Amino acid sequence: MVWGRTRGGSSIVNLDYEQKLESELRIIRRLLALSLIDSKKQREQIKLLASTGMDRHEIAELVGTTAGTVSVEMSNLKKQGARRGRRT
Repeated sequence: MVWGRTRGGSSIVNLDYEQKLESELRIIRRLLALSLIDSKKQREQIKLLASTGMDRHEIAELVGTTAGTVSVEMSNLKKQGARRGRRT
């Protein structure tokens, strides 16, 4: 078990607990993301996950594709959005 002090120096924080908490939060985030994209097409999955701020590597892992494919799709979505913006 690792112990440390907070910035003020008076409180002792269990860093092992914080690491476990961060790990649990990552799992919860992944589960929520998977429920968000369930039964959607790949393009829509990428669009939704990108809108949450996930990077292309995280998205690729969740969608089951490569980071390169995610990058290309994100680029296509940006171009599509730009084209739509010009029409208005």
